[in-house]
Amino acid sequence: MVKIFKEILEEIVSRKGEVNLFAILKMDEYTEKWTVILSAPWVNDENTRECFLLLRTFMIKKFSREEMDKIARMGVFTKDEHIITELLKFKEGTVIEEDEKINGNLVHEAHILASNSSL
Repeated sequence: MVKIFKEILEEIVSRKGEVNLFAILKMDEYTEKWTVILSAPWVNDENTRECFLLLRTFMIKKFSREEMDKIARMGVFTKDEHIITELLKFKEGTVIEEDEKINGNLVHEAHILASNSSL
């Protein structure tokens, strides 16, 4: 699924522009399901729902029904959200494979597909 998430990231960047963060995580009680987190300079309080729906549309287009069942949560945030500032400490390409506490959440696995705090 990581490969497909990378393709989704490419489509988002192509359509909307660069992102601050795009990460997929297995966290908390969702040990076998992904949480998808997106943050970008073009996300703001007025268009969060629109950005969420865009991400959802790309995911529905790329993933099968069975794959979609492996996704527990999606979040679209502005850069100033605490979870985003915590995740931006990790470089793009980072893979977390052991339990780690991040922003008060227990992360079991994570792939930081994009990380750019300078945007």
